[in-house]
Amino acid sequence: MNGASTPGGESVIGLAVLGKVAGVLIALVAFILLCAWLTRRLAPGLSHNRTGPQMDIVACKTLGAREKVVVLQVEDQWLILGVGGGQINCLHSLAAASADKPGATIPSGDLNKVDSESFAERFARALGHNLSGKGKG
Repeated sequence: MNGASTPGGESVIGLAVLGKVAGVLIALVAFILLCAWLTRRLAPGLSHNRTGPQMDIVACKTLGAREKVVVLQVEDQWLILGVGGGQINCLHSLAAASADKPGATIPSGDLNKVDSESFAERFARALGHNLSGKGKG
């Protein structure tokens, strides 16, 4: 034989390489799953039984494609938050209507008329003021 290998020998070598690659991939996936399990198990602050303040979403109103107003109850206080554009802004805070009831709701209409009615009334008043001022001059 002058250095030529047999066809059966090449397929055995190919299967051995394929088996090694598959073994390494299985070991890698097992290592990733083990790391994920250890992270959930041992990471501080990521457990489900947190000891921080109790927070509940009381109401949520969508204002646009990415903007909304959220009323969040933190213990005995309501926070009115503006959410949009990758930001969260505290718009107002007030004492909860009934802190002893976990499912307390905002009185109907309060959240909806904050912007729509007051803006419409102010706009109509400003428009009437501007039109009456131009008629006098």
